[in-house]
Amino acid sequence: MKQFLSVPFACLLLFVAVCLSSSYAYSQEGARTLAGKHSRSDSLRGRNVPFDKGSARGVGRSATDTLKPNERNIYGYLGIQDPKSKSFAWYFDRETYDLVQTQAFDSSLFLVHMILPGQKSLSPLTYLGNMGSPVQSDHFFERPVSFPFLFSKGYSSYEQPVLDRKQYNVRRPHTLLEYSTAGKRRNAEQNLRVFHTQNVNRYLNFGLQYDYFSTKGIYERQLTRNNDFTAFASYYRHRVSAQGTFAYTYIRNQENGGLEDDRFIQDTVMEPNLVPFRLKDASVEYRKRSFAGVVGYDIITKRLNDSLENLKSILTAKLILDANRYTRVYADTETDSSYYGNFYISTTSTHDSVYLATYQSILLVELSQIAKYPGIPGLRAWVSGLMGSYYNFTPDNFIYTYSNTKLNTSHFGLGVYSQSPYLSYSGAARFYMSGYRAADKELLGRLSISPWKSKELPYVAGELSITDREPDIFINRYFSNHYKWDNTFEKESRFRLSARLGADRFGFEAGYSIEHILNYVYFDTLSLPAQEPKVTVTSAYIQEKFRLGWFNAVCKVIWQASTNADVLSLPSLAGFGALYVQYPVVKDVLTMQLGVSGFYRTEFYADAYNPALGVYHNQRVRKIGNYPFVDVFLNARWKRANLFIKLDHANQGLIDNQYFTTLHYPYNPRMVKFGVSWMFYD
Repeated sequence: MKQFLSVPFACLLLFVAVCLSSSYAYSQEGARTLAGKHSRSDSLRGRNVPFDKGSARGVGRSATDTLKPNERNIYGYLGIQDPKSKSFAWYFDRETYDLVQTQAFDSSLFLVHMILPGQKSLSPLTYLGNMGSPVQSDHFFERPVSFPFLFSKGYSSYEQPVLDRKQYNVRRPHTLLEYSTAGKRRNAEQNLRVFHTQNVNRYLNFGLQYDYFSTKGIYERQLTRNNDFTAFASYYRHRVSAQGTFAYTYIRNQENGGLEDDRFIQDTVMEPNLVPFRLKDASVEYRKRSFAGVVGYDIITKRLNDSLENLKSILTAKLILDANRYTRVYADTETDSSYYGNFYISTTSTHDSVYLATYQSILLVELSQIAKYPGIPGLRAWVSGLMGSYYNFTPDNFIYTYSNTKLNTSHFGLGVYSQSPYLSYSGAARFYMSGYRAADKELLGRLSISPWKSKELPYVAGELSITDREPDIFINRYFSNHYKWDNTFEKESRFRLSARLGADRFGFEAGYSIEHILNYVYFDTLSLPAQEPKVTVTSAYIQEKFRLGWFNAVCKVIWQASTNADVLSLPSLAGFGALYVQYPVVKDVLTMQLGVSGFYRTEFYADAYNPALGVYHNQRVRKIGNYPFVDVFLNARWKRANLFIKLDHANQGLIDNQYFTTLHYPYNPRMVKFGVSWMFYD
């Protein structure tokens, strides 16, 4: 147990030390300014916090003010009109290269008991039944179209983004501690998040985040240990802008291959640790090291008045760097395993390793939009070069010294963008000129119309995507102990159109999507890559959050259809529902929620999981679904802390025992889970 807890709690102590030793120079700077002060409401607590009006705006200073005038910071770059904003966040859109403002912190009680990554999209998931295992959404339009490293796609929910990592600007240091646990000592599940960010001054911010997902497993060989660490920083001052992120992911999981026979769950009552599984000594180790940064300089600017803060960018040059290194090792020392049908290297043990490294640089020039003419676009143009290498074992390695295969490609792109309260749009077109992606094309466009200048009231948004893309490098050629292929697939062409209607004030959103795919690439029932000439997928959903007094309801219903269910099987109907009462036990001190929530999907041939490849693939053994997964929960907010206790899988045994999340992988039995989330910002 001590070893099990050592990693997360060592990191916890490190972050506490950082928080205790943090400099409060920025928060004290406001108290030393010569300008007048007024109070504002704290968005997290409702307390009155001193705010330096002159420091934030840089205007209204007296002639005798000896302080150096403030220069433009991130407020000016994002066009934030309210300088009293206590904290906000943004990210760099890796597709359109926009800076997009987003919510900084969510301290609400909304569904805090849902802790599995990806669950808060309110779409059912296909995964291996326990925390830390690979995840795939059952909603087709929530699945990533392309992924840098084919064999780690299932773990993307456990990783923080790098180039498009959320950045922060805060008046006071913010520290978030989250912890949850479940199960007994021998099969405990534990999750930990430690987050800290603070501003050194009004221009420079830095932060750290550590996520740990782990379980010893209810069933045989379910041990998972997922670690993800990111360090990020941003600097926006006058003409100079910069932000960057370093990330390290280390995942080590055991693999059991699924049940030897599903009847051990369906038709009998056995202790979970006695249920036999197919793999006895298999494991996966995955590592990712990444760095990404964006550095910009305003070549031409325009002052809107005499203040240095009110500076507008006219012509900007940016350099974008994105470096990633991935490794995956699958090992199995079992000598008499019948799980795999082929052995191309050794019949006594398996040690398959795959490596990919990419280094991309982009030089971008941006001409800003003319503000006084809404709808007139700003323009972007860029050139990009990507180089790297990859490796996996081949038969030639028996004779020759192995070396990595070189990888390179280049493209140029054009973009447009426009931001206004009523109408916003952005688009990007990429044309690949050389290398392994030569002749690829990508076109993306997004549009948002808000007649009331806010998404609180009804708005319409849409997206169009047209791509012509070379299949993944490992789709074309791969060799391992159990699988090999050498393909010459055609480029995959996709046409996707999506639209949605929403109104945040009423908790309503509805959407419709259609995608037409030519030369669709997928993994067939033998776990081998295959290509289908034509597939069309259509989906519609409706989501509503309803409140009447203490009573609350949340509902999402998804409908999907595929023109070729033999190639791409999806649940026709899927959804989520929650009913709960929320009441203030002690006004402004303690609020509680008591209710039930659950996911449901109709029967379909849910993709099976292949441990050696780490991918989900087609199967026609049997259908999965038509079983609700229901939780009973009690959530509470006490001052700055959110707490939950829930009975997970409360309906086990009440209907039947068809509680499979994917082929041969059952969901965990009924158990109690507890968690706490505490935000510190003083």
